[in-house]
Amino acid sequence: MSSSSIAMAPAFAPAPSPAAAAATNLIGEVCRKSNIDVTKCIETLQSIPEAASAYDDIQALAELVMQAAKEESKALGTMFSAIQSSKDANPKLKPSLELCAFDYSDAAIFFTPRGLGDVTKSLEVHSALDDSQNCDSELAKIRNAGVVDDSISAAIQKWRDLYAVANGVILYAEDAFKGRAVDDQGDDDYSPDY
Repeated sequence: MSSSSIAMAPAFAPAPSPAAAAATNLIGEVCRKSNIDVTKCIETLQSIPEAASAYDDIQALAELVMQAAKEESKALGTMFSAIQSSKDANPKLKPSLELCAFDYSDAAIFFTPRGLGDVTKSLEVHSALDDSQNCDSELAKIRNAGVVDDSISAAIQKWRDLYAVANGVILYAEDAFKGRAVDDQGDDDYSPDY
């Protein structure tokens, strides 16, 4: 044996705390179900204020993700409305821009944690994606007019990432609650909230 000592790593790493293990599992499952790159999913979650404090609580995480997606939908609706109502806007493009403003404003109503865990919640949230895709079809018609610039494309991509994470939260909740809805009070939807 040589005189130099070799530091030996322990044969096993210490087990994470139960809260850390639950948080890691929850984020991993949500990101896996979101159908976007895990790194992109984690970046999206980290962009949501206070989301890190909810990484071990699906109800709290759902409320934060849904609120962020709702706000982003409203912001896109406002952005398209402002472009459409600009005095410089081409009158031929206004109907498409107005439709996009409506679609994203409409998408906002689908992002609520109410009914979380219900098997129909993912269908409800998917309606927001339908609104976005409807706008995409309109934008494809006017893309060559120079209206859709990088900032609009980036805003739409940010929305899509939030949608994907919101959908991942919903799909995780469906599995976790086994189709039994949990309302925004944190209890089942079968008893009244007083």
